[in-house]
Amino acid sequence: MTRYLYLLIAIAFISCSSEKKSEAENNDDFKFSYTVDTVMVDAGEHFFFLNEDLSLSDVSKDRKLLYNLNPKTFLLEIVDLNNLKLEKTIQLEKEGPDGIGLPYYGKIQVLENGNIGLFGQFKIHIVSEQGKLVKTIELDQIKIQNNDQKEEEKIGWTSVLSDDGKLLASTLVNFDYKTPAKGIVVIELETDSIKYIPMKLFEELKQFEIMYQEGNAPGIATGESSYLRFIDNNLIISSSAYNDVYHYNTSSDSLSHYSFTASLTDNEKIRNFPNEVHSSKEWTDAEKAKNEQVSFREFLKLPEQNIFWRLSTDKDRMIADSVVFKQVATFFDADFKMLKEQELENFHDFRKPFFKDGMLYSFINIEDELAFVRLKPTFSYE
Repeated sequence: MTRYLYLLIAIAFISCSSEKKSEAENNDDFKFSYTVDTVMVDAGEHFFFLNEDLSLSDVSKDRKLLYNLNPKTFLLEIVDLNNLKLEKTIQLEKEGPDGIGLPYYGKIQVLENGNIGLFGQFKIHIVSEQGKLVKTIELDQIKIQNNDQKEEEKIGWTSVLSDDGKLLASTLVNFDYKTPAKGIVVIELETDSIKYIPMKLFEELKQFEIMYQEGNAPGIATGESSYLRFIDNNLIISSSAYNDVYHYNTSSDSLSHYSFTASLTDNEKIRNFPNEVHSSKEWTDAEKAKNEQVSFREFLKLPEQNIFWRLSTDKDRMIADSVVFKQVATFFDADFKMLKEQELENFHDFRKPFFKDGMLYSFINIEDELAFVRLKPTFSYE
């Protein structure tokens, strides 16, 4: 079943917004320690698809199952996280009534009812736990005309569904892709109503793009990441370049912006590289200059403690020509008050992290086998 959306409506602007700042004063009463272990996943006779470092994976809302998509074969691998073994695989159909074949997938998302969202460049396929196509959201059919702007905008590539699948949040882009998004939209998919949330974040991130153009060949562009995530039905927006977060309350239709001051990392990237390069060496040098700087990951919530985590990396020192990065965990309470920063030791470069049973799981490839490094935290208030 395919649902086409064509929206040319007056967009309701967000009702109110607020700016808040959290200083880098560590709460001495808040203590954090941890232990680390590594666990392997029993694949049986199966070989997990690890070529993309679980970038096309997600965990169920009860944290019992992990879903990993092989975009080449459309095989969905399902891991039992309680027993750390492969539970089963589901072969998704490329063509036909349940066909989900697309040339590119950016991510997958498991909804609270067990359905799975497969995010392509121009559409989102929703499939059931059995691999049957439930519906398709045609992103390129959602066209938005802002009353204050003459140009027409459309849904960008950074999108996320709410846990119940009723809301779609996304960045906006112009049809020519030459100008940055001016904000995000939150769409109620059942009623087609839209909330437009203007913010300058995406214009600020534009300065970190690097365009590689050599001769008449098509250009290649890279930039900084922006993160959209629904947590407790509220939308959390942040980026890899800035030490801040936006919190959109879907119930009150209000936006809050929190900025932080770190003591263990820089607070933002700086543009110490060209935006346009024309040779492989220029490209390598520019990427190196950008990637040696601070990088913030998205906010995660530890339900057992009702606190937010955010992991980040920054340049620590040089050993010969190699950069040594430090990894820092920063903790925030439910109102985004910074509680503590602490450097992590003996913890690898985290990828696709998620919480389960109070522990932070991070994917690691050990000789082409699926494994997780688990960080078990202990918190105390004195």
